[in-house]
Amino acid sequence: MQSIVLLFSLALLGVMNYATLWDFPKLPPPSQYGNILINRISGKNGQLPVTFSHWIHRIKYTCRVCHSELDFAMEVNKTEITMKKNREGEYCGACHNGKTAFGFTKENCPKCHNGDIAYGSEKFEEFRRHMPKSRYGNKINWSKAIGKKRIKPKSSIRDDDYSPIPFKKMLVLKSEWSLTADAFAVFSHKRHIRWLDCADCHPDIFNIKKKGTKFFRMKYILDRKFCGVCHMNVAFPVQDCIRCHPALGRNE
Repeated sequence: MQSIVLLFSLALLGVMNYATLWDFPKLPPPSQYGNILINRISGKNGQLPVTFSHWIHRIKYTCRVCHSELDFAMEVNKTEITMKKNREGEYCGACHNGKTAFGFTKENCPKCHNGDIAYGSEKFEEFRRHMPKSRYGNKINWSKAIGKKRIKPKSSIRDDDYSPIPFKKMLVLKSEWSLTADAFAVFSHKRHIRWLDCADCHPDIFNIKKKGTKFFRMKYILDRKFCGVCHMNVAFPVQDCIRCHPALGRNE
């Protein structure tokens, strides 16, 4: 009897969408995916929260510019961004100085302090029409966009000669999920290095030692740990299973 149940389970997994096995959060509209509201101190100072859209910034800069060079935390509202620091050239002020990007003038305040997470949606939809398509998130395949040179984001604002480390190691990660051998994951360092610095992941998110990361499981990823630090809110979402688990695509 147990054998029959197991065979039935395997047959069912062969025809179903694997995403249905997990309690994934509902995704926002594509134009809002990756948008955040920054409200660590704005409300306390009588200001509306700041709307920040990752998509419009990643056109010009890779993730490492903000999260390595400018020291923004990878979690919203963890970094105390003050107007004083901005005017001294830190955080947003590194670019928003009236030269590289619009500066801190009264007429420009509502461009950030508007409290509207959907701010800029029409501009996004216009931009998205010209980008490689993806199935989930903001429905842009950013890896293809940078690979095909549709966008050419800078990897540094501090060093004009900076170039990413040419590290191309591909990891194949065996799954602990015993129901199917198809659940192995692949991880491309080359694709991530295009956007990130090694220190963005190591050692705080992932142990740098082989098999040194403990509890690397889907339930923790859904709790915004490990891959979920980025792939739950900015990078393509975990609903797009086959981007990491390509063999599962045979069952879709």
